[in-house]
Amino acid sequence: MPKIKDVKKNLAETIEEIKKSEDINSLYVWGSYAKNQDKPNFRIRDIDVIALTGFHSGDLVAIDNEILTQKLSQEELEDQGYNPTAIKFSSNFLRFKKQNIDHWAISSDQKLLHWGPIPSSKEESDELNKEASNHAFNQTGCCRDKIHRADQEIRDNWYEEHHSYLNKAFTNMPSGWYLSDTEDIQEVLDSSIKF
Repeated sequence: MPKIKDVKKNLAETIEEIKKSEDINSLYVWGSYAKNQDKPNFRIRDIDVIALTGFHSGDLVAIDNEILTQKLSQEELEDQGYNPTAIKFSSNFLRFKKQNIDHWAISSDQKLLHWGPIPSSKEESDELNKEASNHAFNQTGCCRDKIHRADQEIRDNWYEEHHSYLNKAFTNMPSGWYLSDTEDIQEVLDSSIKF
């Protein structure tokens, strides 16, 4: 779990690389990085990056890991009902994995989507993260609030336990774009950093 000051410079470089991708109207960073950007020693698990796109949410939700790995022509994709441009966007955006980037998109119909399964509501997400933090505490003896003062081995163990707990919650769910139940997209953008 790196500190904000450790990822700041590399994040700017990564964002500049992502911005070169086609079909991204704007990029935003939100979540724990955006909330704590003025706390250089705050440790974060991942960096939530949102790509504002011109694709309809239905075009994105249809995309999963399986279709990204197939080598189909544009015509074959269209024949199967896919938007080839949305697939190209997804493939390009997802290739950026530096600094544990968590990929999000906002569609043309104002839906927030996440690559990979997510809890259906903020309340469910908060509860799941609380459970994961409690599990990590029970396994390591270190709580989330004191993780920044722990030695590297404890931090690594805490993160691994937390991550493992979250992964188990979504076992057997395919990778792909998932719709969030967030309705106030403007609130998400207002709490984000635009790049």
